[in-house]
Amino acid sequence: MPNSSIYDSHPRLSEYYTYMTAFVSLAIFVAAMLTILNISIYLTTVSRLRRHLNKPLLIPSIVMVSLYPVISVAALVTILVPYSWFICHTVMHAMFMVGGPTFRMLLFRYVESEQNYLKETSGEPVALNTPPCCCCCLCLPMVVPTKAKLCISRYMVWQMPFWQGSIMLVMNILYYRDLELYHEVVYFFIPFIIASIVLGAWSLQITVRMITKLHGDYQLRKKMFCLQLVVLLCKLQYLILYEQLNSLKLGGEYPINHTIYKQTIINILILVEMVLVSMLAQSAYRIPIQVQIDDSNRK
Repeated sequence: MPNSSIYDSHPRLSEYYTYMTAFVSLAIFVAAMLTILNISIYLTTVSRLRRHLNKPLLIPSIVMVSLYPVISVAALVTILVPYSWFICHTVMHAMFMVGGPTFRMLLFRYVESEQNYLKETSGEPVALNTPPCCCCCLCLPMVVPTKAKLCISRYMVWQMPFWQGSIMLVMNILYYRDLELYHEVVYFFIPFIIASIVLGAWSLQITVRMITKLHGDYQLRKKMFCLQLVVLLCKLQYLILYEQLNSLKLGGEYPINHTIYKQTIINILILVEMVLVSMLAQSAYRIPIQVQIDDSNRK
């Protein structure tokens, strides 16, 4: 008789599709439809951005709205190929690592450049007590942005793809080569990932507050919220549900076991949420409009 641990493991792909249940079949259909819907929203958003933005803002804006369909595809692949879940989860995590530096670049392109921002603000001080450090940083004084301080802010954001990317690469290697060792060391990596995310998000929030003073009508906080939802929904929510669903009896015996049902439920939820976030991002990126187009004169 096989070891009991097999009943909580991922089945081989042939076993997965041979013993597929009605629940999994329905989940695949729903996941595919949600992914197509998300991609449709994305294409509509990109089409509008291409019509209304000049090139300096166009590319980073497209990258930002691309995060959500990529996450949807990763969630769909997880349902189609359950054993790939950790790679797909890493892809979801990577979207924040990519989105952070890109969003910072976009923020300063709204004011042309960091140097131009310094000229326009003329040494106006900026508060540091912003989320996620608004409680622990109440004692910090307001600072006057300088070239050196903006450089520090840039490093706080750019450390995310390098630091977290390295950690996630190591975790993937451990997960797929030595699962037992992975379970032993995974909790040692978590504080470093959290610290990296907090530093990056803090810098971005400060930057949003800085640029909002010049372009308060650009819905920058809304755009930042869309980016933060990537971490909240694809990382924090994912990990919480992954543990909480263990208290429920889901699925049956191997191969369509508890793990399959648990991952399927979580990823369907993420797919639904990504559709909603894509719609929110579509609304947020309606502004600014650099190129006015008279639809009545278009052929």
